[in-house]
Amino acid sequence: MARTAPRAAEPVSAPVLDDTFSSAVRLRICAYLSGCEEADFKAVQEFCGLTQPNLSKNLTALAERDYVEIRKVASGRYTKTRLRLTATGEAALQSHVAALQDIVDTARVHRPAG
Repeated sequence: MARTAPRAAEPVSAPVLDDTFSSAVRLRICAYLSGCEEADFKAVQEFCGLTQPNLSKNLTALAERDYVEIRKVASGRYTKTRLRLTATGEAALQSHVAALQDIVDTARVHRPAG
């Protein structure tokens, strides 16, 4: 029987900073949504301290990246906007936070004594 060389381990991708989250507002929106299945537009607006147009603009940017799903739901005479972090958004957020943690951890290791 011929022996084969062991397969190389699949490379594990290192966490990376995501430019989408260079905006603290978009980071805050996704962080809030990561803590719930879905949220009402108003709840996110209040948590982030944003105006309606500012939140809408940032949600559009996140939706274009497939990080957030935006749904309109009929509620009596009104329509409510419901928001949900997608699996893509959750993965990007986790990778971004891990990359930030790596930066902090690396800085702590190299901190001069004294």
